[in-house]
Amino acid sequence: MATKPVKFNVGGEAVIEGVMMRAPHYYAIAVRRASGSMVTTSGAVNSAADRFKFLKWPVLRGVLSMYESMSLGFKALTWSANILDEDIRLDEAKKKNVKVKDLKPRNEVLENAISFTIAIILAVGLFIMLPYALNRLLAKQFADVNTNRYLFNTGMVVFKMAIFLLYVWSISLMNDVKRLFQYHGAEHKCIYTYEDGKPLVYKNIKPYSTRHPRCGTAFIIITLIVSLFIFVLCLPAELKLWQRILWEIPLLIPIVGLSYEALKLSDKYRDNPLVKILIAPGLAFQLLTTKEPDEKMVATAVASLKLAVKLENAYLKKTASKKAKRG
Repeated sequence: MATKPVKFNVGGEAVIEGVMMRAPHYYAIAVRRASGSMVTTSGAVNSAADRFKFLKWPVLRGVLSMYESMSLGFKALTWSANILDEDIRLDEAKKKNVKVKDLKPRNEVLENAISFTIAIILAVGLFIMLPYALNRLLAKQFADVNTNRYLFNTGMVVFKMAIFLLYVWSISLMNDVKRLFQYHGAEHKCIYTYEDGKPLVYKNIKPYSTRHPRCGTAFIIITLIVSLFIFVLCLPAELKLWQRILWEIPLLIPIVGLSYEALKLSDKYRDNPLVKILIAPGLAFQLLTTKEPDEKMVATAVASLKLAVKLENAYLKKTASKKAKRG
């Protein structure tokens, strides 16, 4: 028999050979090792919104949620990468017939700093500089693009979307990324099953879609659409490249905040015919970013979800007990 519907939202993220699941106050990560065994870790979310209530206001909560999600996501990816590195180093040590501690140590801080720097440069280069250059090339054929803010900003957003789609499609051809996208699909299937209050067993999970309207992929599509309206309002066509970069980066704050509210509404009214039309592009894009998982991948996602839910339920029970004692 199905259990009662859940009382809180659960989100997640695919990591290297695993899944991170997040409840409102706790997260859990489950990863498959090269041996086939599973390892887990967990912790408290400690959202700033629990200490500063104004951060739960509309728009502001979206900005905070994006920051905390990116921070937790990076932490989860780093943890899963370390598990992978342990397996690689263990295999290397066996081949060289030495102990793991005798291998050259990693400089994790330097590696993370380099990765973060490359990510920022890549983001600015691909999603501001390249669209800007393509737009200026387009203006050589259609002069109005250089002076009309509607045309110029529409061009910027269209080029960004095309570049993003091409980028995701190209990396989806890599075997490691394919597996990551399969874990992404497992995450969504498990969340659907949980939201419907069904037991988290494979036969219940398998029929569900790998695409979910609350997915971060759908969020990116929404931000691109919202950014068009913000750019038209705030950015003239005549800006130089360095001016465009300096303006676009801070404008991410209202864009992210408004996009978050749009995502929440689309999830709340996902069965509305009009909303179904509006969220269709985000769901369609997930055909690229999610793939059908195998049973072991689903089991990994289940382990992560069950641990996150267990910790959250224990927290809610403890909080309710404290309130009862005070009352």
